[in-house]
Amino acid sequence: MAASPDTPWEKPPVPRSPPSKFRPPTVGAPFVARDRLTERIRQATGAKLVLVQAPAGFGTTTLLRDIYDLFTAVGYAIVWLTLDTGDNDLDRFMSCLSQAFAQLGHAQSALAGGLARREGDGFDLMDAIVSTPLPFMLILDGFEHLQNPAAVSVVQQLTELLGPQQKLVIGSREQTMLSVGRLRARQQLLEIDASQLRFTQEETRQFLCDKRGLRLDSQDVERLHQVTGGWAAALWLASLALESSDDPKRFIRTFSGSNTVVASYLAEDVLAQKPRHLQDFILQTSILQKFNAESCNAVTGRSDSREMLQEIERSNMFITALDEQCNWYSYHPLFAGFLHAQLERQCPGLAPVLHRRAASWYMEQGRATHAIDHAMASGDKELVLQLLEQHAESLFLQGRVRLLVRWCDALDRSSMARHPKLMSVYAWALIHINRSAEALTLLETVTNPDGASPLPHPTYHVLRTFSLVMMDRIQETAPMWDDPHILGSAAQEPLLRSMLMIGCAYYYATIGRFQDARLLLDQATQEQPAVGPLFGIAVAGYVRSMLDLAQGKLRAAIARLLALIGDESQLRMRAASARYSALVGFGGDLPEPRHGADSGFASLYLAEVLYEMDSLGEARRLLKQYLPLVKDAGIPDQLIASHLIHARILRAEGNATDALQTLLELEHLGMARMLPRIVDMARLEQARLAILDDNMESARALLALVGNAPAWQRRSLQMIADDIETPFLGGARLQIHSGQATSVLPLLKEHLQDAYGRGRLRYALRVKVLYALALSLSGQRNPALRAIRETLQDAMAEGFVRVFKDEGPTLLALVRDMLEGTKDVANAENLALLAFAERILRTPQQGMRSPLVPQPVAAGAPAKAHLAAETELTSRELDVLMLLAQGNGNQMIAEKLFVSVTTVKTHLRNINLKLGAHNRTEAISLARKLCIIS
Repeated sequence: MAASPDTPWEKPPVPRSPPSKFRPPTVGAPFVARDRLTERIRQATGAKLVLVQAPAGFGTTTLLRDIYDLFTAVGYAIVWLTLDTGDNDLDRFMSCLSQAFAQLGHAQSALAGGLARREGDGFDLMDAIVSTPLPFMLILDGFEHLQNPAAVSVVQQLTELLGPQQKLVIGSREQTMLSVGRLRARQQLLEIDASQLRFTQEETRQFLCDKRGLRLDSQDVERLHQVTGGWAAALWLASLALESSDDPKRFIRTFSGSNTVVASYLAEDVLAQKPRHLQDFILQTSILQKFNAESCNAVTGRSDSREMLQEIERSNMFITALDEQCNWYSYHPLFAGFLHAQLERQCPGLAPVLHRRAASWYMEQGRATHAIDHAMASGDKELVLQLLEQHAESLFLQGRVRLLVRWCDALDRSSMARHPKLMSVYAWALIHINRSAEALTLLETVTNPDGASPLPHPTYHVLRTFSLVMMDRIQETAPMWDDPHILGSAAQEPLLRSMLMIGCAYYYATIGRFQDARLLLDQATQEQPAVGPLFGIAVAGYVRSMLDLAQGKLRAAIARLLALIGDESQLRMRAASARYSALVGFGGDLPEPRHGADSGFASLYLAEVLYEMDSLGEARRLLKQYLPLVKDAGIPDQLIASHLIHARILRAEGNATDALQTLLELEHLGMARMLPRIVDMARLEQARLAILDDNMESARALLALVGNAPAWQRRSLQMIADDIETPFLGGARLQIHSGQATSVLPLLKEHLQDAYGRGRLRYALRVKVLYALALSLSGQRNPALRAIRETLQDAMAEGFVRVFKDEGPTLLALVRDMLEGTKDVANAENLALLAFAERILRTPQQGMRSPLVPQPVAAGAPAKAHLAAETELTSRELDVLMLLAQGNGNQMIAEKLFVSVTTVKTHLRNINLKLGAHNRTEAISLARKLCIIS
């Protein structure tokens, strides 16, 4: 079945970025070396991030080019990446990073014979950093264009993962969205701002006299330096004017500032000195952001554009070469606005004609995005609609979602009725960037003259379903699932039918119809022959694991997720382009991923399962990798669960401040998206932490903000993330710890029965733990011990550990009392229960282990204490290291530890990162030097 916006299931590879994105700009003749700044950077050996921030015209890009040349000369492998607005699409940004690290590997391989990354390999951020030979530097210019929080979060994560001799250099014309406080405190940040980029008086003299060849005395230089404030752009403009001035002294005396008004005046004065034919050429080609001789010929109607460009370049006016061959150019951004205004003033109505010519030329070159940009600038709505109709689908599947939305936002939405194909893509794009309310409005207001939707019924229903899911209004889909014609209407569209089935299954999960949900997921999978395994197996698979988790089947969930993610795609840091919503996980271009699964969302559920089993290290790494994905495209339940669990892990590891920051970030996301349940869940978790800290006043205030019965809570519905925390649990916990345990017992018992009745065994465990705690604090010791024993027995079968630890020391004391009271009973069942209880009580410093791996061999045990203190390697990582030192390969280690080969590879990457090693041989050597292994 051919793909269309109605059935967009074939995802093409994200196109490779043009070479110009990875090529530093050419520096012209007047370039002044910034030795004092580059020397600061060279001496800042501990800086992982060099942040150069200054407005336009201060020489940010020039300094970055100087850094590029300096560090290339001293043996760094360096790659340059110029960012633009298109990089706000997470897929494209990740593709650019992948290409950048591939180039780093190739560059260092050429320099030192290192191992280069193969093009086409799946991109894992941590793996890329660890496997890239040292030293290396990644330069990101134009960072002000990066506004997507998910993309910024990836850069934040990249910065945190960098080790010694690994540097990130960022150039931006605006303040970035990065959080750099921690790097600043650790002295791992070097900041260079406008005040430092300003030319000194000596640099001003070098530029004007040595580079520009102007005959100025020291007083002239001092005067220009003072009035420009060392602003490079103003000095450049002044030099242009002085070059053709009959009275340089008079010009310098009357020169009065360095603002954009002066820049415009100087540009006009310089432009007026040029021949008319050159003025006309400059004005007409100013509509092009980047241009070469061919594009200029197309726009101006001339045939001698190459000669014209060479003449402009010789005059040192306006123009900057973008490549070493001087084929592509751009005008300085300070002049662009001035030139546009001049064009409109001198030739009214000509700009739209020029933009249409540019659009036609770009279409002939097969560059749709530039063509559409110029069509938009021309104001020709019909041309825009025609081009979007032709290219919106392919651009969407390439991940150019935000760009599509920007274009479509500018269109009259009533015109969408005549273009249902474009309307469908627009709605999917709005859902993808968390503007689902607008997508729903589009669906409900754009109609044919007869009032019907211009979209086919299956497409309309799927879009409406996912809009409501993203808006946390899933209860409004209920009438759809009661209509037998809904699924029937999609009989000829297997993908849309699968999507509807999964949407319905998700709704059934919220109302406790788990069996019906599983049947629907089976049916969705059976659409595989027509749809392909990509959608049916992948998405239905991780939704099934979500059901397993809710029903307390941890072991089934983890087995399903590991099988789904597969050996080659586990822990991959990428985002699928055609997600449409968090429930739809189309695969990317990883090398032979099992079933083409989108491992991102599956990995989030895996992190949740691992957390429940107390495998905090593995869960934290997954969450850290995939939080950008869930922020970018996650449904409310995924946002809530990932942030709450991440906060709990941080808290358990002693990072209380970071845990609070994570919850405040979740609260902010909820406010920004106007989703009150997200806001309330963040506050409920803050209240839970306040109770554990014995801060009842703060907890009471937070719970009061949520209320006992918030508007989003419904008796018939229980969302999946509610299994982690609810207003009822928060209120009951507060009463228990405030001396009112007896009064809350009947409500807890009723709530527990309701949880069992709904089949939500994971949630029932949480209620039952609180019930046992309430019995204990109300003085009913024996019933409390019986209740906690029963809860331990229920939890032991599946390996639930955190449900006990999350309730804090008072609950753990009750578990300890139960353990002490039954130690003498020696039957097998009791011994297993006691071993499980001991595991719950064991602290990380005492060697807390994951339940998924057998206990380690005894050899090397004395080294573990030293290791925990010195390198923070987990016990499991130590097991891998010791087996590796004994000469075992990945497969043998996996067999001995009863884990997958992928898990072994993950541990090896982490070991290399923590020890600062570049390969396994070096890791073994370093470990022996540190006496970690013998």
